Amino acid sequence: MFFKKRKGTYGYLKKAPVFQGLLTILLLILPAGLFLIGYSITKDVKNLFTIAAVVGMLPAAKSIVSFIMYLRSEKYTCPESLYKEISPLAGDNMLIGYDYFLTSYSVNYPIPAACVAKKCLIGYMSNPKLKSTDTENHIKEYCTKNEIKGITVKIFDSEDKFVERAKSLSGSEEELSEDEMKAFELLSSLCL
Repeated sequence: MFFKKRKGTYGYLKKAPVFQGLLTILLLILPAGLFLIGYSITKDVKNLFTIAAVVGMLPAAKSIVSFIMYLRSEKYTCPESLYKEISPLAGDNMLIGYDYFLTSYSVNYPIPAACVAKKCLIGYMSNPKLKSTDTENHIKEYCTKNEIKGITVKIFDSEDKFVERAKSLSGSEEELSEDEMKAFELLSSLCL
């Protein structure tokens, strides 16, 4: 497949705008083609092809919004130095994800890297304009809504503190619990 990057993988926010842009172009061409076919057949805009073209613009409009959001989020991708430092920590007892861009009604929360282990979900937030506590509360709210219990959420605004905490969590010998895996999946589902 052309687009192999999934949410939570390193480089996702760099590849996603390209894929979304190509999808948007395709979704714009299809209704335009329908309209032109209808006009060339009937020599009038009042036909069923025009109605189908107008309705076909709805997915195109949604795709344009997603494309714009991906373009805005691209600058928050995980730095390569951070990726190289924490990627060796991943294993059976720790899940690590990259390039998260959480969306909400009022604010978007960029999280270049996050880890789940030892009943903790930790993340690094690179935008100094946002409060890490707001991001924590946003994630906690969705954990509660999805009945994920016993997970501590901590978002760091310092890369060094995040790496230090991730290294301390990686020493666990416990298998990941179902709630820890659900919390990790939830983080991906809240993102672009």
